[in-house]
Amino acid sequence: MKNAWETYGATRYGDRILAVRVENDGARLMVTSLQSSDTGLTRDTLDSGRLFFAVDERLAVVKKIRVRKTSLLETADLVRFEMSQMLLDRPDAFYFDSLPLDEPDGCRRFLAIAYHRRRIDACIEEYTQRLRKPSGFKLDAVALATGYLTFCRVAPGDLQVLIDIGPENATIALIHNRRLRSVGRLDAPFSSGVTIPLANRLGAELKMKLGYLLAELFDEGITVPVARVILSGPYAGDDLLAAALAEHITAEVSRPDFHAGYFQPEAAEGIDGRLEQFLIPLGLAVG
Repeated sequence: MKNAWETYGATRYGDRILAVRVENDGARLMVTSLQSSDTGLTRDTLDSGRLFFAVDERLAVVKKIRVRKTSLLETADLVRFEMSQMLLDRPDAFYFDSLPLDEPDGCRRFLAIAYHRRRIDACIEEYTQRLRKPSGFKLDAVALATGYLTFCRVAPGDLQVLIDIGPENATIALIHNRRLRSVGRLDAPFSSGVTIPLANRLGAELKMKLGYLLAELFDEGITVPVARVILSGPYAGDDLLAAALAEHITAEVSRPDFHAGYFQPEAAEGIDGRLEQFLIPLGLAVG
């Protein structure tokens, strides 16, 4: 693509780093590379372009905040102020970000995120040493939703649940009418592999977590049932995990349906066709 700029998205699953490169000419996105640190991804394999990395929710404080539309303050400043009042540490101990969710009853509702500065700085140093100095970062659940809404065909129904499962955690994003509405995470104890007891444990914990998130949406006026659960991440194709989730979750469970037109044919060489493990990096590379 001529006159295109390149963006990399990267996330860490255990000791592995997965990265994608997306070219953007202002009118079209094209995925030109999908790489893994266990199959040759190094700083020498990256071309020019900005790098963004995913942040686990454990490294942040995430809240939903409502602010009035009539406020004289800049919205971002007001959200940051409201968020800072909920934190135990000084505001300068955090990086702040926010994402608009909806506009109920003359207000604006935001997903407010306060990233622990010292822990993020440690991540920046790690990526600088292993790949290159990052240009920015994003909450993994937000990147998950962005990747799904940008590169995949959205499943039928009003409400979808995205679950990205890695060796250490499960990242959750709830999509209503093609908009991110809620996020969450759970520990996923799969660093030594998936077993039936561990898969059943995660299935039961996911059921409880989704119950909490759906109750929160109910309070916000969203009362439709879950239409589809979409699995991504390195463990999306695990048979034991799929069976456990089917036992605990009543909605249909499937994997993302990617738009093939976004991917250069050679981009997926060497990944065994498992595009779903790159959904979070794809969301990061949108920029």
